Amino acid sequence: MGFTLHSVCFTLKVSLLLGSLLGLCLGLEFMGLPNQWARYLRWDASTRSDLSFQFKTNVSAGLLLYFDDGGVCDFLCLSLVDGRIQLRFSVDCAETTVITDKQVNDSNWHFLMVSRNHLRTVLVLDGEAKPGEVRPQRQYMNIVSDLFMGGVPSDIRPAALTLDGVLSEPPFQGFILDLKYGNSEPQLLGSHGARLDMEGLCAENPCENGGTCFLLDGEPHCDCSATGYFGKLCSEDVNHIPGLSHLMMGEQG
Repeated sequence: MGFTLHSVCFTLKVSLLLGSLLGLCLGLEFMGLPNQWARYLRWDASTRSDLSFQFKTNVSAGLLLYFDDGGVCDFLCLSLVDGRIQLRFSVDCAETTVITDKQVNDSNWHFLMVSRNHLRTVLVLDGEAKPGEVRPQRQYMNIVSDLFMGGVPSDIRPAALTLDGVLSEPPFQGFILDLKYGNSEPQLLGSHGARLDMEGLCAENPCENGGTCFLLDGEPHCDCSATGYFGKLCSEDVNHIPGLSHLMMGEQG
């Protein structure tokens, strides 16, 4: 047999690294401070597009994401309400709200996606989908502003914001990383009160089952070689791969 314990571990490390490069990206730490925000280039969600990111928090309320049409009718807002994710959006002044069943203020990593398809918007949390739909006369969402995460700048005039009260939403506290528009990373235009801190991400340690967090090219990755697990967060049990656990036990013997 050409396989050895060393080669198996090396293969798992390579798989881990590739998975990490695809799955983890630049992140922001939000401290929950007044007037905090991160501003990204506008997301073109007018008809069809997806947005996704990973996040972790231990608070029950806070503004995650917001953009609008400059104070007229259309907006999209993601926020934490009672520990759950709430999606509010409006197209041509027809508004609806979607809220998840699952609470997320548990200090664990969660994956969130917003999928836009004309009048239908789907909120996906950890693989569970919650659709929302409106029926206005206009068939597309009008978007003027850039995209804000963690909060909205307090110097924006209230009349230029479509959603009443968005400036008084509590700021988000926690980590947000791997923001994607479709498969692309949007440009970060600026931030206030948010840390671009990769060491902070490793201090929080996203790795499970005793995995070791390390930084590679400014991004966090997990070394699972001494854990008996693999995957980008050391969450997948080697024993669940047919033949692999037997091979490793044989090498150890």
